[in-house]
Amino acid sequence: MKKILFDQKSKTSKIIKLIEPSNIKCLSNKLALDILKLLLKESSYPNLIAKKLGVHEQKVYYYIRQLQRAGLIVPIKEEKRHGAVCQYFGLAAPSFGFEIPGGKSTKLDLEDDQKLRDFFYEFIKDGVFDGTIVVGAPEQHGPYLTSSRDSHYAVQLAMLLGNFCKLPNKFVVKLDTETKAENAIDRNLIIIGGPVTNIIAQELNERLEVKFKWQKAWQFYTNRTKKVLAGEDLGLIAKIKSPWSNLKSVILLAGLKFEGTKACILALTSYYNKILQNFKPQKDYYAIIRGLDKDGDGKTDNIELVEEFSI
Repeated sequence: MKKILFDQKSKTSKIIKLIEPSNIKCLSNKLALDILKLLLKESSYPNLIAKKLGVHEQKVYYYIRQLQRAGLIVPIKEEKRHGAVCQYFGLAAPSFGFEIPGGKSTKLDLEDDQKLRDFFYEFIKDGVFDGTIVVGAPEQHGPYLTSSRDSHYAVQLAMLLGNFCKLPNKFVVKLDTETKAENAIDRNLIIIGGPVTNIIAQELNERLEVKFKWQKAWQFYTNRTKKVLAGEDLGLIAKIKSPWSNLKSVILLAGLKFEGTKACILALTSYYNKILQNFKPQKDYYAIIRGLDKDGDGKTDNIELVEEFSI
């Protein structure tokens, strides 16, 4: 991937995926271009693409394979329809190009945020946020009768998401008590806070490969490595397929204490290049984060990646 500046005045940029010139050959066919244009608007599967374009399904399958082999499209998800499994495809990048070796380049002070865009892919539909951010209620609630001290960290995350998408015509933030009462869990969810202060996180906990456990004190237990980790500055970033809807995803940002939740938010908003290097779309992802106080002022200002894996 390469990010280029295309409007000096507004400082806006566009992600360009560089491809081999030999892979451009498949784009000489009008049907292949039509498929790309359709997938630019939204992901789709071959049978539906064929219907929309008014062509035989086998032709679409042929060019889907060609475009996938060229690195222009990627599989996004699978969905059962009429007893069959349909594989959805989407563009590998918003734009494509090729580079002539030896051409002059200019260094730009721009961060490559493609991994971050991939991480939130399901939560952005046609440039609009598609999901709910669930925060813990500020009053005592749940089996532990606790009140949330980390809900305000969602503001930091929302400011990051504002770089990638617009708000829909509805409120996107709900208290965990509201979400529970309305049974509003069959959607893309970003859950802030752990099972002590967020009852939706509590319901999710048993479905996780890294679980919050209580043995005299709260700690993380990893099914994969059988490790037990404890510390007020530890937090968990998890992205998994929703256990409540197989078409949706859930992101959990939660600490053993509120300091750990803050570390998770900081990791995603400021240090995502540290933690998302091994993130793979379409796989469940887990990262245990430790918050650090590098400048010695008593506040978390950096993070350490303790453990990371995908399933």
